[in-house]
Amino acid sequence: MRFFMEKIIKILSAVYFSFWAAIFFSPDASAYVDPTTTAMLTQIVAGIFISLGLTLGIFRRKITMFFQKLKVKLFQKKIGEEKR
Repeated sequence: MRFFMEKIIKILSAVYFSFWAAIFFSPDASAYVDPTTTAMLTQIVAGIFISLGLTLGIFRRKITMFFQKLKVKLFQKKIGEEKR
């Protein structure tokens, strides 16, 4: 489990630093962004967040049961290793 957490932290930190590097080191653009485009992008992002929230809400019980079973298996494995 610790291995996966370390991997996730490395990936998230790489994404974080890549995002800020792209923001700070990108050249200035003299471009016009139409308000309609901004509204459309806002709707897309809102739709993604709403669908993720709905999916997590629907499958919350299955997700918690999965992690509880995983926790029990890891605990049983640890107990089994300590008995040896």
